Amino acid sequence: MIALAMAGCRAAPIYDAEDVAYAAAPTTASKTFTLDDYRAAIIRAGAKRGWTFTEEGPGHLVGDVAVRNKHFATVDVTFDTESFSIRHKSSQNLNYNASRGEIHPNYNSWISNLQKDILAEIAVMKAG
Repeated sequence: MIALAMAGCRAAPIYDAEDVAYAAAPTTASKTFTLDDYRAAIIRAGAKRGWTFTEEGPGHLVGDVAVRNKHFATVDVTFDTESFSIRHKSSQNLNYNASRGEIHPNYNSWISNLQKDILAEIAVMKAG
């Protein structure tokens, strides 16, 4: 019984994606992409896994996701035309412990997937 209770309280060091560079990819017709192009690509990437975003200002989005209407996470996504970062802002029912810098490992998977999805969407955008 104790083992079962402990299994529900898993924690791992929180993962923040810091200054992730967009992969160098050939661009169509030497097109220059704007900050708005990157914002739209990030929003499209997140939408594929249920993330919704609100714009806080140029180069700053706040993303929210709810899983099974029980687990909630909010992240700050900052970006420019070279790179992006995803940082934990708040969460509910994910065993977040700020003093230890820990959170449920599923949160880290969500952030890792969001990071991969953003990179894939940027690659598609650049490929034209």
